[in-house]
Amino acid sequence: MYLLYTDESGSEDSTHFVVGGVAVHEDDTAVVSAAIEDLFASLPPPAATAELHSQHIRAGKGPWRRIPASERERLTGTVTSLVTDGTWGRGRALKLFAVVIHKESFPHVDPYERAYEEFFARGNAMVGRLSFAGEPHRCLAIADKSRLESTLQQLMTGWRTQGGSLVGQIRPMVGFAEVPVFVESRASRLIQLADFVAHWVFRAYESGDADNLAKLLPAFDSDGKVLFGLVHLVKRYWECDCIACRSRR
Repeated sequence: MYLLYTDESGSEDSTHFVVGGVAVHEDDTAVVSAAIEDLFASLPPPAATAELHSQHIRAGKGPWRRIPASERERLTGTVTSLVTDGTWGRGRALKLFAVVIHKESFPHVDPYERAYEEFFARGNAMVGRLSFAGEPHRCLAIADKSRLESTLQQLMTGWRTQGGSLVGQIRPMVGFAEVPVFVESRASRLIQLADFVAHWVFRAYESGDADNLAKLLPAFDSDGKVLFGLVHLVKRYWECDCIACRSRR
């Protein structure tokens, strides 16, 4: 089974909303979490026990106030390398996913529901491809505590049996073993890693700060030709020059 750790980035006032995350094989969760803990162990308190909260690390907020910018940038780069270069278990790599929705492009659609539906559909497709290739897998979404908790659990019940109502062409998400489970981010380094992914994707689309997304791209789910794991939902996507939209053409 793959555990799909999920978090979101974006506010009510932002132009974009992002759902991001990382799929980790169940046998690899402990070792990946330990690798992140080891990175933090070299930091001075209180950062050593702080969350991997990318917005705070980037801006030097809270426990990161006294950590020099160069050290915070080094940590971000090291986490990126862990995600893109690390192999776990039987040579398995982490698989990243993110859905970016340009909210103004869909004025009559709930952008949060639309983004999550697309995100879970991508995770469902990943385990479907693995199963088709002879490696049967299921998936379980584990998300940070959210205002959407009850809504997403209800929606997933329908998505698992009937398919997506907004996209229309999505088949039932039979790859998911259960509705999403919600946990506090402080309790899970892998939820924090999902925050890392969502934050840097959001920065790329909302602020044009795309350097870290470019470094993370090799870890996004793909077959080497098609980029399945990164989706930009925007009107007239065929005119958008971002890597996600170019991959759809």
